[in-house]
Amino acid sequence: MNTVSEENFEDFVKKNRVAVVDFWAPWCMPCKALEPIIEELEKEMNGVAFGKVNVDENVPLARKFGIMSIPTILIFLNGEEVDRIIGYVSKEEIKERIARYSGNFSP
Repeated sequence: MNTVSEENFEDFVKKNRVAVVDFWAPWCMPCKALEPIIEELEKEMNGVAFGKVNVDENVPLARKFGIMSIPTILIFLNGEEVDRIIGYVSKEEIKERIARYSGNFSP
């Protein structure tokens, strides 16, 4: 999983057709519960780039995207935000939402 920060965020979302960015914090229990799900999806979904932003270390970036609660997952298509998932949701829900843009869904 890519670690994303202010320095490399723009490059990360623009160089990947579909980019999924998980805004999280080490003290956030729902974020910790979501981590293995994101890691599984990264292995399962070809052509999708996954990255993580630690909101404690990247406050201006979290502010820029209006991150008010975590975990928040942003989905980018060709560098533009196309979807946002707030809070802990199931693996199936996340996969289905990403697949809308990546086209690689197999239940």
